[in-house]
Amino acid sequence: MGLLQRLFRIGVANANAAMDKLEDEVKMADQIVRELNENLQEALSAAAQIKANALQTHANAQKQAELAQEWENKTHQLLDMQESGKIDAAKANELAMEASKRYEEHTNASLKYKADAQKQDAAIVQLEVKIKSLRDAITEAKHRTELIKSNSRIADASLSINKALSNIDTYGLMATLDRMEAKTTANQFLADAHAEVANTTQSTEQEINKLLGSNASNSALDAIKAKRAAAKASS
Repeated sequence: MGLLQRLFRIGVANANAAMDKLEDEVKMADQIVRELNENLQEALSAAAQIKANALQTHANAQKQAELAQEWENKTHQLLDMQESGKIDAAKANELAMEASKRYEEHTNASLKYKADAQKQDAAIVQLEVKIKSLRDAITEAKHRTELIKSNSRIADASLSINKALSNIDTYGLMATLDRMEAKTTANQFLADAHAEVANTTQSTEQEINKLLGSNASNSALDAIKAKRAAAKASS
């Protein structure tokens, strides 16, 4: 039996774990709020019905009390007529007896209605306390649901970011950038070195031609300027 109980507990634990995976915390929270609101509506409907019954019971008690008072007055009138001799004593006593029974019946009915009304009033008080507690529970559930939704959004965003970051090899990326930067720098150094070599390895003839080329350029410009001046003078 002990082994079976352990296996049963393990099965229940696994089932609960599976249910936890299937549960959507936001949907569950919204469902709880909906159920609490449904319970509140049912409680309000029940309270309204009990209050209506209580009002009717109080009205019945009042009606029976008025009838009892009416039959008590009739009993007194019959006894007065008996004492004054306006009616036969035996007949008056018989009618007074009947009137007193009606008085007693309505009095007992009024007392019964009053007792029932008191029970209903007590039930209403208890129900109103429960309704207030239910309203407070709904308010708290709504606040907690909003908190769950907010936390869920934050958790989802954090999860997405963490997943994205987990797929990025930051070290590898930085190492690649370092290699590219080093390669670019090396290429630049190589280009600068070639330029320096080109400048320092010119032959004497190249250096002379380079200098004379600059002067030739200047001499050609001077010749053009002289021609322009001569043309203007002849005109």
